[in-house]
Amino acid sequence: MNQAAYRTWLWLGLAALLLAGCGPRRAAPSEGPVPAETAISRSIKVRVVQPERGALTTVRTAGATLLPVRESQVGATASGKVLEVRVAEGSRVVQGQVVLRLDPANAQTALRNAELALGQAQVNLERAQRSTSGSLGPLQSSLESAQANLQVAERRYVEGQQLFKAGAISQVELTGLEAAYNQAKAAFDNARENLARAQRASSEDLALLRLQVQQAQNQLAQARRAVADTEVRAPFAGVVAEIFANPGEFVSAGQRAFRLADTSRLEAIFRLPPEEAAALPLGTKVEVLYGGKSYPATLRKSNKVPGTDRLVELTAQVEGDLPPGASSQVRYTLTLAQGSLLPAGALRTEGRNTYVFVVQEGKAVRTPVQVLGDTGARVAVEGVGSGPVVFPVPSSLSNGDAVEVVQ
Repeated sequence: MNQAAYRTWLWLGLAALLLAGCGPRRAAPSEGPVPAETAISRSIKVRVVQPERGALTTVRTAGATLLPVRESQVGATASGKVLEVRVAEGSRVVQGQVVLRLDPANAQTALRNAELALGQAQVNLERAQRSTSGSLGPLQSSLESAQANLQVAERRYVEGQQLFKAGAISQVELTGLEAAYNQAKAAFDNARENLARAQRASSEDLALLRLQVQQAQNQLAQARRAVADTEVRAPFAGVVAEIFANPGEFVSAGQRAFRLADTSRLEAIFRLPPEEAAALPLGTKVEVLYGGKSYPATLRKSNKVPGTDRLVELTAQVEGDLPPGASSQVRYTLTLAQGSLLPAGALRTEGRNTYVFVVQEGKAVRTPVQVLGDTGARVAVEGVGSGPVVFPVPSSLSNGDAVEVVQ
């Protein structure tokens, strides 16, 4: 290469360097605005849930005992030795079925004596009635004869008075007619009194004898009931849960003979804390769990007053064929509160303050809330509004942090 050419290439190189030095200088990363892509990469990715207004409920269970709605300790209504027990414990019986039979010998003897006493009383009454008819007949005839004589004497006396005024008879004859009239009148009064006295006496005697017949009839009816009472029967259909007397034993009237349970309707008896019992009104539908199955039941009774264990006893009527006396469980739904429903994990606490993070305009805004109810998994709160709530909450999230909602 000659010297002229060398100079040419040298000037071209210097010109290139000068041009490079005069170009725009690249800004340092900290001196200019941060690109949008970089800002997004610095926001915290979160998921959110939408609060829903409604009732916060929880399903709980409580131990229960199944008891029949109707149960009776059936007692013997007669005294005597047990001759026979006709059914076994656990047997189902119909109304009126004989369960125990007592020795009826004494009751049958009393029945025969009562029948004889009634017959004797009836004979005495019939004899008195015949005697009364025989004794009153002559007195009635005497009264009728005296009445006829009185009527004749009265007519003659009236006629004599008229004849005396006409001068047809003397004073002596009129006085005789008057005396005959007075004598007939006295005889009539005496016959009437005798009949009335006899009638009163007969009526009293007959009334007493009728009372004796009625008394004998009552004694006979009582004796028949005593014979019937030697058979101890089921007062209603059910299951013989327990028998308290064995053949050969003596039982007294009123002593319990067996226990009868009406298993067609059962009740579940369970106990709850007062605040839970108050939240279950009568008529609430519950479930009875037994043997791996669920049976519908309806709350029918609540004593409302806590017992010595500070629990309230409730009674639910069960639908289904279940064994009385069995242990089961009652499952019920309890309404804890009305409010905005959120997962319990969306809550954060600081001292006595409880809050959630609500997403507003791309930022996490700390929002105080009041907890109305808590099931452990879900809560009902007040004050959250309708904005989306961060859940789950990142441990590093703070108030005002930029967030990006992801699915």
